[in-house]
Amino acid sequence: MSQAWLSYDDAPPFWLPASFFGAAMLWLLLLGGLLLPADMLTANRYHPQLLALTHVLALGVLGNIMSGALLQMLAVASGVAARRASHLLLGIFLPWQAGTALLVGGFWFGFAPLALQAAAVLLCAAIIRLAWHGLHGLAHSPARDASSRGMALALLALLVTALLGLGLVLTLSGQLPLPLMPLLHSHVLWAAMGWLFLLLLAVSQTVIPMFLITPSYPAWMLSTGRAVLLLLLACSLALFFWPAQLWLPASLLLIPVVLYAVQSWRLLRQSRRPADPLWRQWQGVIACLLLGGVSAWLCSRWTAWPSLPLLAGLWWLGGAGLGATLAMLGKILPFLAWLHLKRLNPPRGLLPSTHGFLPESAQRRVRLLHQLWLLAGTLWCWQPGRFHGLFALSTLALASYALWLGGKIARRYHAVQGAVSTAATH
Repeated sequence: MSQAWLSYDDAPPFWLPASFFGAAMLWLLLLGGLLLPADMLTANRYHPQLLALTHVLALGVLGNIMSGALLQMLAVASGVAARRASHLLLGIFLPWQAGTALLVGGFWFGFAPLALQAAAVLLCAAIIRLAWHGLHGLAHSPARDASSRGMALALLALLVTALLGLGLVLTLSGQLPLPLMPLLHSHVLWAAMGWLFLLLLAVSQTVIPMFLITPSYPAWMLSTGRAVLLLLLACSLALFFWPAQLWLPASLLLIPVVLYAVQSWRLLRQSRRPADPLWRQWQGVIACLLLGGVSAWLCSRWTAWPSLPLLAGLWWLGGAGLGATLAMLGKILPFLAWLHLKRLNPPRGLLPSTHGFLPESAQRRVRLLHQLWLLAGTLWCWQPGRFHGLFALSTLALASYALWLGGKIARRYHAVQGAVSTAATH
């Protein structure tokens, strides 16, 4: 992207994205707690408690981080200012948490219809508010770079994901006579490829060149994003009307993933900061994207191994999604703390560098904990009844360390903020 579009004056208050990021780590902590009981003894992707765990990770953890980062990116990279941050907190953050809690509870306690319906209403309201803020703002923004247009595509996919999820809830509760499995598979595809992958593609076009000092992504990557939406539409139509033809658009969906992985790898090889923890973390993200994408494609043809869908979901959501968001948080959160304190014009020597908020050694430990978590999760997908304790403990360890680092950043931020206020009064 063109760095000329970066406008830090439009950045939202620090507490707005930080609220999403903090909530995400609390949801990750809850994920570890929910994994402790050994209620699922064999791999079953339709088990109610597995659906609950999946949505804790997808909505509670990844959804919060992605929404907070999106609000920040829309302001800084695209000029979509969050002038009424408190309204965004009330319209997006609060219904997102309440809707996720109700959805997880509804699945956990055996598809409780009232909880699922209330969750669908709250989550749709939050998503519509987020999409309106982003799409309306982008339509009136002068920014026409790849990241801005990529975020618009991701928001469109998020809207479709929410509508398909609403249709699923209404079908499960007997309110709509729609075919369940085509709805379910379409919802999963739009969430994984449309929302997660397209937002990853859009944000990385700013984050990777900026933090790792690489060349920019080529302009044709935006065409890849548009192709993903068209292929997702073709997959949904095939699922509902021509299921025998699903293999073609589903196979073609692997091409954008491979193209993005190859292009990202090429840029990483040209990075001027190969020692940065983000460099290693992004290698893992690329590997998990390929593993998850190929495994998901094999699920439609190889049904003999019930653990394969679980592995595909873990590698895509937990490997690529959580790996990328943790890596970006390690860069974005310290930078946001530094940026907002810089606006206060602190006395010389009072404002620490971004590494003063979060050293690279801490980022490396987060990467190591995430790798151990991914290994434990892979074993759990293989034998859930045997490895649930290991997976739970690794989740709790990762969440606890991330929360401790977040608290450390917050304490440093408030300490410098207080020192600036004290210096200003004197």
